[in-house]
Amino acid sequence: MTISDWKRAVYALLVLPGYLGGAKAQRGLTRRWLGHESGSRPRFVAAFGPSAAAFLLALPLFYLVGRIATYGLFWTGSDPEGTWGGPTLAGAWIVHFLIAAGMAIPIFLALRPLTRLQSRLLGSSPVRAH
Repeated sequence: MTISDWKRAVYALLVLPGYLGGAKAQRGLTRRWLGHESGSRPRFVAAFGPSAAAFLLALPLFYLVGRIATYGLFWTGSDPEGTWGGPTLAGAWIVHFLIAAGMAIPIFLALRPLTRLQSRLLGSSPVRAH
């Protein structure tokens, strides 16, 4: 999981709401999060499908990250033996982290071609350094 994967995930989370902002907002998201510039004629209707799929993958990804990051803040300790990885909070964190990683890695891998396709349909191309 690289910085590019996280940027792609943020882009996937923002791209569907970006449709409300129109073409300018979508191009700005593509430029900011993927580093792509406008090129050919955008096909906004065709890009909606990959955008929706990427958005639906990004939602559980950020839910998992947020849930793992806040796990234990609401720990009551009333039934630590019943938690996965219990009876200690550290054990529960480790087990939940490993389960979330097993779910997050395939999501990151699926977002790569989806965001690439969506960006291409919006008429963007990668910026090349000279």
